[in-house]
Amino acid sequence: MNTKKLKLTGLLLAVGLIAIIAGVGCSGGDPQELDIEVRIDHGVMNPETIEVIQGDMVTLKILADEGGEFHLHTYDIEMDIEASSETDFFFVAEATGRFKITYHPQDESEHNEEENGHNEEEREGEEEHDQQDEAGEIEVGFLEVQPR
Repeated sequence: MNTKKLKLTGLLLAVGLIAIIAGVGCSGGDPQELDIEVRIDHGVMNPETIEVIQGDMVTLKILADEGGEFHLHTYDIEMDIEASSETDFFFVAEATGRFKITYHPQDESEHNEEENGHNEEEREGEEEHDQQDEAGEIEVGFLEVQPR
């Protein structure tokens, strides 16, 4: 009987050890500081899906072929991006889920308008212009935040 008790004790210890190791392996661990390179060429983002874990401190290092506005929906963070110049876009991945990323390229006429100021006709049509901005967004990818 001592052999059976010894085997049973050994088996229980082994199962307990496996459970502890599995529990530690499944835990999310500490939040990470992540630098992720992102390229936007001709309205296409690479990588198309950015995957992080809740609590991670994320810096997207964005390089775009044309200037525009980068928008992370739900987090509601927007940033102007200059053409061919790396821009750091920082956020903490707090909300979990899959979130849309859009880009509103800035065409040459918009760039010239900003440099030269707005004329009278443009001021009258500001509301219409805002609607065009929203319609001009291009869905370029997604942010996926997994629970920790």
